Amino acid sequence: MGNRSDNKRSQTRKRLGQRRARRSPIARVSADYRIGHRSFTNLSFYAFGLSGVWIGIGSGILPFKVLEVLELGRVELLGYTLDKNGALGLISLVGLSIAAVIQLLAGSLSDRDARPGRRLPYLLIGGLGLAVVTVLFGFATSFVSLLVVFLAMQLFGNFGQGPANALIIDHVPERRRGEAAGVLNLWRLLGAGILTVIVFQFMGNYDPVDGRQWMWYSIIVVVVTLIGSTIWTVTSLRPRHGLSIPSIGHTARPMEPPSPDTIRTKSDAPRPKKSPLNRNYVAFLVALAFSIAAMSSLQIYALFFLQDVVGLENPANGADLIVIVIAVSAGLAVVPAGRLADRLGRDRLFFFAGGSGAVGATLLIFVSSIGPVLFIGVIIGVAIGLFITLTWTVANDLVTHADAARDLGYTSIATLIGAAIARFAGVGIDIINDLSENLGYKAMLVSVALAFVLSAVLLAKVVRDTLRIDELSTGVPQEPHEVVIAPD
Repeated sequence: MGNRSDNKRSQTRKRLGQRRARRSPIARVSADYRIGHRSFTNLSFYAFGLSGVWIGIGSGILPFKVLEVLELGRVELLGYTLDKNGALGLISLVGLSIAAVIQLLAGSLSDRDARPGRRLPYLLIGGLGLAVVTVLFGFATSFVSLLVVFLAMQLFGNFGQGPANALIIDHVPERRRGEAAGVLNLWRLLGAGILTVIVFQFMGNYDPVDGRQWMWYSIIVVVVTLIGSTIWTVTSLRPRHGLSIPSIGHTARPMEPPSPDTIRTKSDAPRPKKSPLNRNYVAFLVALAFSIAAMSSLQIYALFFLQDVVGLENPANGADLIVIVIAVSAGLAVVPAGRLADRLGRDRLFFFAGGSGAVGATLLIFVSSIGPVLFIGVIIGVAIGLFITLTWTVANDLVTHADAARDLGYTSIATLIGAAIARFAGVGIDIINDLSENLGYKAMLVSVALAFVLSAVLLAKVVRDTLRIDELSTGVPQEPHEVVIAPD
């Protein structure tokens, strides 16, 4: 019976491969990306709403809420009175710490259950829970309540994010993970960009007394989008027998044979198991922290840079233009970066990404007007698009199938460290600026350029070392698998 079942599945795969081969290249590509079909989009669409919540709420509404609560009383920490930037930074860093812990825990729990769709209940509970808590966010009126609600948002959001991190490794063959990572980051950028622009437009009319409804309009748009995108991914990937209820200590049973609704490989030879915290993976996390620190520094201090160095009287207007330029450039880069990573190799593109980031940061040292800044923003946007796609692709390459969500959760710790470094760098910028006008910004840009280069070199070395280990383990060079994507 076993041989007959294997032969039947082999014949089914062969027929699917023949059907795909007969389709035109355009039809094959569109099947991967278009909404409404079993595709990379379905694996990634949850990120549209999730990233919209974090960026839209974090950038567009949280600062206003911080100002409101500070008007009601002082906020002190270890004897120091926090101003608006300090209070905002404290909430952000504590939130990132909670995110790192919850992603690891929830991801580890989802790894223990081998039933089909084991990641999806976490994503559904986390997404719907985040939606409810985001509504409560609008009612927070004190610093303590604001901090508690924001931490609850991090708890629910990352309860779903941790297991969802492993959706690509669950459904996509190794040699197409770069492409899948590109689509995931495209939807992340689209969600963050579109929803943040909408929130900024609404909050431009906001007034704590006479125009409070604009904050609620913003929250409603973000929450509805989050619920829709979460349900989309969950229903698209739901196994035939429905969702399993998450449980600890569940006895794993064999996974069902892949259905025609999932993305598969024709050659599915088992890969040697890697230790989740081997030297290569630790080196990857260190390099990721450097790249996050570089990208976060450019984001955090952009407004003050435009005001102090470029000399804009209204730096917010210039910041809007830069955000649009960088977001569009990164969005145009993420999908091609993934496809090229699958075809040319990850290591070569890391050198290009690091070089682009270093060149962009270095050129900013010599600017004195907004025009050159926008041009350089294109270069930096491309570098960011390359980095976020390539790093996520390599992360999926390095982790084990058995503990994919848990191992990918370690990237949240690297993100926390990189973001913390970028935020604490502000103290150094102010100290050096006191020695010489704008010298602190120049030192920051030089550090960013070095961080881009160091990160790229480390990541390229990780890729090459991993390929070398795989070749030694299998005795043959690593070749791309022939990939078959089932028709809808």
